[in-house]
Amino acid sequence: MTSFSAVSLVFLVLTALAFMTWAGFSILLHKAKPQDLAWRGIVKMVTLNALPAPLTQIYSRWFAALIVFFVLGSICVACIVWATDHSFLVVLFPLLFYYFFLRFFFWEKADLND
Repeated sequence: MTSFSAVSLVFLVLTALAFMTWAGFSILLHKAKPQDLAWRGIVKMVTLNALPAPLTQIYSRWFAALIVFFVLGSICVACIVWATDHSFLVVLFPLLFYYFFLRFFFWEKADLND
């Protein structure tokens, strides 16, 4: 069994803080968005310049927090699994994170053909 290093612990704490920050911005974004606006495809709306005015202030911080959470989470998993038999997760985790989590916010359901 591999010992848990200080670097792994630091990245685990940073990832937890990034998640809490992103969750806080998600709550603010949810309160600011119109009720008929779905979460899916929020990035697509930005690229099409269709983002409602109340969301423009919160959205950039929400998106930055989401990307920081993704990057720190990927680094955290890489630090934890690198010296183990599960080192394949260094490559696989970011792909699974995107497939099962990020694309929910990036694309509308109609854009996904699976």
